[in-house]
Amino acid sequence: MELLKAIGFVKRGKNRKKVFMNLDKPMIPSELVMRIYKSNSNTYFNLVSRALSELKEKNLVEIVNPEDRTGRIYKRTKKGEKVYKRLKE
Repeated sequence: MELLKAIGFVKRGKNRKKVFMNLDKPMIPSELVMRIYKSNSNTYFNLVSRALSELKEKNLVEIVNPEDRTGRIYKRTKKGEKVYKRLKE
């Protein structure tokens, strides 16, 4: 049931789903912005940052280097990988 709630959470947010599905390796937010939107606009950066914060809150992604204020690297958690596999089906 927990997994289904997490899947629903990811699917409900268009940007959240884009960010989550594109996080196939540890990445910094600006890499995700360029991969998804092909632009480095602040608007897109804000969308990606918000999505990452929401995903982190639900333990679907984690920060690899939390001590750094800039250049934080995000990756999917084990729970996030399970959700990803279900969404790919």
